[in-house]
Amino acid sequence: MRLPGRFLVLACGFLVAAAGIAQAPPPPREVPGGTLVVQPPTQTVTESRAVSVVQAPQPLGFESDLNCFGYVGPARETFLATVIGAENVAEQTDYTTSDLLYIDAGYERGLKVGDEFWLITPEQTVVHPTTGKDLGQFYQHRGRAVADSVEGRTATIRVTNSCTDIPMGSFLKPFEPIPIPLARKTAPARAGDLPSGKVRGRIVSTRDGIVAVGADHTVLVDLGTADGVEPGDFLTIYRYAVGREYGIRPVGAYWVNLPPPPGVFIPRTYLGEIGVLAVGDRWAVGRVTDSYRLIEVGDEVELK
Repeated sequence: MRLPGRFLVLACGFLVAAAGIAQAPPPPREVPGGTLVVQPPTQTVTESRAVSVVQAPQPLGFESDLNCFGYVGPARETFLATVIGAENVAEQTDYTTSDLLYIDAGYERGLKVGDEFWLITPEQTVVHPTTGKDLGQFYQHRGRAVADSVEGRTATIRVTNSCTDIPMGSFLKPFEPIPIPLARKTAPARAGDLPSGKVRGRIVSTRDGIVAVGADHTVLVDLGTADGVEPGDFLTIYRYAVGREYGIRPVGAYWVNLPPPPGVFIPRTYLGEIGVLAVGDRWAVGRVTDSYRLIEVGDEVELK
């Protein structure tokens, strides 16, 4: 079937749901073969829409930040039981996930199959880096275990998660989940920002004794519930950079940043920000969420 020599082709336009400005149609154009193409009028649509985005609360850390760190407690804390043996005691001196351990407590102390425990070892005394005050003893979470079988005065536990090696003599403490706080993050402080005027403290220890930390590291600060600090809060990290010749001093394995001498005034050097994960009476565990440079024990913090 032959088409007539000339026919009209109409191009389809899209209807846009907005106010527009009509434009004059372009002149007809002829394509090869003698076909005449006519385009209909079009509209240019301009629309400005202000969108307000509210950031949803986000977790401030991960389970490992808390479950594999620890807490500050009294010296010589009393525990439920002690690891006194192991299935692989002839081949191992330290233990890990799936190993069977033997403890010195059973159903006479209220234990039952399925009970969960922290595996804990007492570590060093936490000493304040500038005042020298004893803040308590640090107890490290080595991992977690569950009671596999229970007798009268003994029981077998299976390690369900190990953060590091678990030595003989580790202590057991009933497991209680530690929730990861949610919070909305705002921009950290930068050079020239004024202090918030809220409670201030210092970084007193770091996870695994790391001398200088950055983002995603876990630290211990000397602020807690007694100071109005709660999980989900943010702490601004800063120091007064007054010269290395008198601005630092050694404290144990750390080089501690000191405040300016009396009569010396200098702006803050902002280092980053900490999200608070867990708190005690006078201490808090936090995760460094932002860092501009290396952060050290003795650096100051301020509630945001």
